[in-house]
Amino acid sequence: MPVTTDPTHLTGLMTTPRPARSAPRPQEQPMDAHALAEAVFGRRLSVAERAELDRFWRTDWSSHRLSLSDAGDRSLAATAVAFGTPVFHGSGAGYALTFHPDTEVVDAVRRGLDRPASWRPALITTRSRVMDLVDVDALHQSPAEFLTALDERLARGPVALTVPAAADVPRHLATRCDGVATIELVVPGAGCPSAAFLDAALDRTGVGHLATTRPYATASATGTRGPVLDRIAAIQKEFGRMRPGAVMLAHRSEWRARRRHAPLHEAG
Repeated sequence: MPVTTDPTHLTGLMTTPRPARSAPRPQEQPMDAHALAEAVFGRRLSVAERAELDRFWRTDWSSHRLSLSDAGDRSLAATAVAFGTPVFHGSGAGYALTFHPDTEVVDAVRRGLDRPASWRPALITTRSRVMDLVDVDALHQSPAEFLTALDERLARGPVALTVPAAADVPRHLATRCDGVATIELVVPGAGCPSAAFLDAALDRTGVGHLATTRPYATASATGTRGPVLDRIAAIQKEFGRMRPGAVMLAHRSEWRARRRHAPLHEAG
């Protein structure tokens, strides 16, 4: 099976566009933060863990934000991911929402974003872990050729590819395409400011990949998808009080982030 690249991903992280819906979907009840964390851990939270988790829920993320350039803030956001709390963070020239790949967390994020039941997030990982998620026997290229081509693109910025999924990728993270399980795989660029956050989050969660998507507004009356949100103020306005709640980890300078990744935008 050939590896294909969706051209919409050339400007950074983005899931495949979905067709517009003509009628609103019924409201679904969100899980609270403690229930999500207990689903991730597979046990009840200790008193200390509940207190640590409550730090995120005492914060009004519609007005407060952490800094992607601050190591302490990245560590705090990584802890949030480990507890099942999603994080909006700078990525390339824009933003992504990254979260634990546990099925309960993915479903809660889907409801919080008002995505359809058929929605699947992309998977994000580091360059060193890429081949753990890929079915190498289904690649059109050899693994060496695939990685060489990937490295050439990572030198220019974040990369997103549609690839055949390894056999142990959970079903709730894969999509069937012509009978083959596929995933959308995202890898931060070599100089991407999100790379340090991703490393910390993977280390804190103890997993080899996380789930991710691009934030975009959705019309509540029709479910129609709006534009991708690439500024933290717009994300806070749209999702600052969504449930489950999400931590905001912003670029220190959005202007510098867009300028740094300008060639990537022009290529698209």
